[in-house]
Amino acid sequence: MSTPAATPTWRLVEPPRADRLDAPEAWAYHGIAALERAVALADLGHDDFAPRAVDLLVADRHQEHARRHRLVAVAGGEGDGPAPRVVGHGVLTLPVSDNRHLAEVRVAVLPEHRGRGIGSAVADRLRRIALTEGRTTVFAEVELADEPAPGSPVALAPREGPGLVSAALPGMRFARRAGLGLEIVARRSVLDVPLPDDVVERFAADAAARAGDAYRLHTWQDRMPEAWVEQLAALEHSLSEDEPNGGLALEAEQWDGARIRVEEAKRAERGQTLLVTAAEHAPTGTLVGMTILEWADDRPELTEQESTVVLPGHRGHRLGMLLKAVNLREHTRLRPAARRISTWNNETNAPMLAINVALGFRPAGGAAELQAPLADVVPLSRG
Repeated sequence: MSTPAATPTWRLVEPPRADRLDAPEAWAYHGIAALERAVALADLGHDDFAPRAVDLLVADRHQEHARRHRLVAVAGGEGDGPAPRVVGHGVLTLPVSDNRHLAEVRVAVLPEHRGRGIGSAVADRLRRIALTEGRTTVFAEVELADEPAPGSPVALAPREGPGLVSAALPGMRFARRAGLGLEIVARRSVLDVPLPDDVVERFAADAAARAGDAYRLHTWQDRMPEAWVEQLAALEHSLSEDEPNGGLALEAEQWDGARIRVEEAKRAERGQTLLVTAAEHAPTGTLVGMTILEWADDRPELTEQESTVVLPGHRGHRLGMLLKAVNLREHTRLRPAARRISTWNNETNAPMLAINVALGFRPAGGAAELQAPLADVVPLSRG
C-alpha cells in the first residue's frame, strides 16, 4: 500500500510589485533579499553580491531593456498574514533590446528548505513562461567559493577555457539535472586595498610613459558628460562584442545614450556611486577606452570593478593598465575606508586577467556559466 504524499509546507506565489520599500506589498523584496543573503553566506562565506531589497525594487521598476518574471515560495498555506516567509525564489530575465532568444534563470532556496521540491517547482514554472515567451536558450550561473583541485573526482571542466567547478555544489547538481551544460568558468578576483603608497603611482607612471602624449585622461563621478554619452555607449557595445564568451549563445548588447541614462537612473535609485576614468585620443577627440568602479555606502568595505574596455585600434599602449591605475588612485582619495575591490572576468579573457593579476588581484572563487536549448531542459517537478 503506497504512502500518501506529504502535504507541502510551502506554496508558490507571484509576488506583488511595490513602488517603495516601506509599502506593505514590498514584503517579497525584503524576503528575497534576506533569502539571498542567507544562501550567499552558506554557500560562499560572504554576501558581497547578495542583492539588497532596493536592488530588486529598482530592477522591477526599470524594465526598459529586460523584463522580469518573479516567483517566490512562501512557508505555510493561505492566510499567513501580510508578510509570509520567503523560503525560495526564482527570477526569469528576458532581454528585450538584444538577445531576444535568451531566458536567464536564477533559482535559490534556503539551505534548510532544500530537497523539498521547491527549486524544481520554481524552475519548471519559469521554464513554461520562457517557452510561452518564445525564448530558445536558457542561461544560468552557479557561484562558487573556490575551485576543486585538479584530478578531484568531482571536478568538472568547461567546454572551453580553463577553470574547474565542483559537481557536488547544490546549484551544479540542480542545473545538471535540468540538462544545462558547463560552457565556461568566470573568475572572481579581489584586490585588497589600500595598496602601498607607491604601487598605484608606479603602475600609472609606467603605463603613461608607454601611452605617450596621444591620449588624455578624464575622471568623473556618476553622470556621464552629455558630449560623450554616445561615445561611452559605443565603448559598452564594444566590450560586449569583444568579450570572449566561449560557446555561450550571447549576442553583443545594443547600447546608446538613452540606455546609459537608464543605467545611471538605476544606480542613483539604488544609492550607488560611479567613478569613471576615460581615455580620449587627443588627435581625434574620440573616447577610446574607459574603466568604472562602483560602490554603495551601505557596504563601506566593498567596491566593485565594472566595465574596462579599450577599442581594438588603440590596444597595445597599456591603456587598460593606465585607466585602472588612475581610477584606483582617485578611488583611494574618495573612499579610504574600502578594504576590497571585487571584479569578474571570464577565464578565457587572458589579457584583462593579466592586468588584474599585475595590479594584485587574487582569485576568490567564481561562477559556472551554463546554458542549454530551452527545448532540451528537463522538467524537474514530480507533479
